[in-house]
Amino acid sequence: MAAIASTNPSQLLPLELVDKCIGSRIHIVMKNDKEIVGTLLGFDDFVSILLHKVHSIQKVWQDCTTDIFS
Repeated sequence: MAAIASTNPSQLLPLELVDKCIGSRIHIVMKNDKEIVGTLLGFDDFVSILLHKVHSIQKVWQDCTTDIFS
């Protein structure tokens, strides 16, 4: 009996999920609050990724501790 491949994303291994995203637009959030958006063209065994039509977003946070009523 052959194994049936599951299409439920919660049952996929992480690299299987990334492989299914090839050709899709993805949104990556980095640790330094930088965001990268682009179309996933491929990846390697080290999960180095190749993106097409990439846009980078840098969030700028304001200091919320200043008194706005002074």
